[in-house]
Amino acid sequence: MGYSIFDETMVDMTWPEIEEAVGKDAIVLLPIGIIEEHGPHMGLAVDTYAAYLVTIMVKHELETRGVTPLIAPPAYWGVSPSTGVFPGTFSMRSETMKAIIYDILASLHSWGFRRVFVINWHGDIGHCLAILEALKDARRDMSIDAVCLLGDSDINRLHLTGAEEYILIHKAPPLQEKTGKYIDIHAGSLETGVMLKYFPEHVRTALAKKLPPTKLTFDDLAKGLGKSHAATRKLIPDGYFGNPAGYDIDVAEKYIKTYTKVVANCIEGYLKRK
Repeated sequence: MGYSIFDETMVDMTWPEIEEAVGKDAIVLLPIGIIEEHGPHMGLAVDTYAAYLVTIMVKHELETRGVTPLIAPPAYWGVSPSTGVFPGTFSMRSETMKAIIYDILASLHSWGFRRVFVINWHGDIGHCLAILEALKDARRDMSIDAVCLLGDSDINRLHLTGAEEYILIHKAPPLQEKTGKYIDIHAGSLETGVMLKYFPEHVRTALAKKLPPTKLTFDDLAKGLGKSHAATRKLIPDGYFGNPAGYDIDVAEKYIKTYTKVVANCIEGYLKRK
């Protein structure tokens, strides 16, 4: 990847270049992550790096199809009360998160951008709902066509109908290659593999190989995660739930490439319908 999460984004453009892109009816891709603990073996910016990675790859894919995308600076403040007990998790209030996203959209709208696609990697329900509330309000107040890409499995989880105008539903590949009793979704095999493939300098590989699987179910998380600092520490004492040592770099690469294609297809299809 490039020199930082700003590489290939608006940050490295001049204002006349951005104004020219507006004139060409460019779309905007907005990556959203969070600064949050990701176990003892990885740094705090896993979700931000992953959102940026997918967005860069979606940009490249759309460009081959004749679409002109610009990438907004990655947003890395988010909501995560469930892991807030661990030093390094910066968890905003939902209203703060909503205001940040709303104001980003207001800036884009004031420059003349008409369409914005949010690519979010962090899955906390409060985080996701804050994004969606911001999009809903921005669409109402500014008449900006701003939507969030969501996997079909998110619809029930976020208590949506699927018909909301501010969401764009795609069929994402499963987070776990193998379905089973135990979950592996936070700093586990997939995220560890993704980071080792694309941002290896941010993974303590030797430590990752020694970490035992947590063997937690969704029911376990529902009963303990975020209920209190003590309950969270007892449930995930090392700050991860999954199997970091089970990472497979080839599987992680395949996942990211598949995910990218799915998102790009979804955005292209949406643009063709408009």
